[in-house]
Amino acid sequence: MPHFAVPGFDLIHHPSIVENIVYPYFNHLYALGEYKGILRQLITELKFANKPLCAEVLATLFVHFTYTRMSQLDDLPDALVPTPLSAWRYAQRGFNQARLLTQALSRFTDIPIIEPLKRARHTQAQSQLDKTDRLANMENAFCLVDDIDCDHIAVIDDVLTTGATVNSACKAIVSAYPDIRISVWSMAVTPLTKPEILKSAYSSGDI
Repeated sequence: MPHFAVPGFDLIHHPSIVENIVYPYFNHLYALGEYKGILRQLITELKFANKPLCAEVLATLFVHFTYTRMSQLDDLPDALVPTPLSAWRYAQRGFNQARLLTQALSRFTDIPIIEPLKRARHTQAQSQLDKTDRLANMENAFCLVDDIDCDHIAVIDDVLTTGATVNSACKAIVSAYPDIRISVWSMAVTPLTKPEILKSAYSSGDI
């Protein structure tokens, strides 16, 4: 199945993931698995082939393999927050894949949705950039448009590579609510240079 060998653990403690991402503005990271195989196919078809059913499948897999274990180890968020698209990209695509995922996750978990964020400006597609340019591209890309009355939220996105996009979204939230706790729920993470570290770390009691 398309999931980590030890699903539902906080990947912020996974060395091979931390090497590749920036995360000063979120506290926890949970993902279903690596961005390859069936997960890559589902995410690609969701984003580029206009197949919203893929969001239901991804959310089902996330809840079954990741959320169930996560809920036993960590307190759950008070609300789910989809990562917003720019108005230009939303008009081009016709939907926000993160919102579709959030809606499905909310139905399966009974955690409500809030949408306090919006894109402050259109940005270049992250897939076309290296890590340094991704960070610059996402600088001040989000702003708050509503209050947040929660102690703990989960920001939802489809795939996390360097974390620049979701970290920028979290930065906008933390700037207004410095004491808030933020988890990131992603359907996939890429790249992982040493995926076996998670299993070995769990076995040795490091996580």
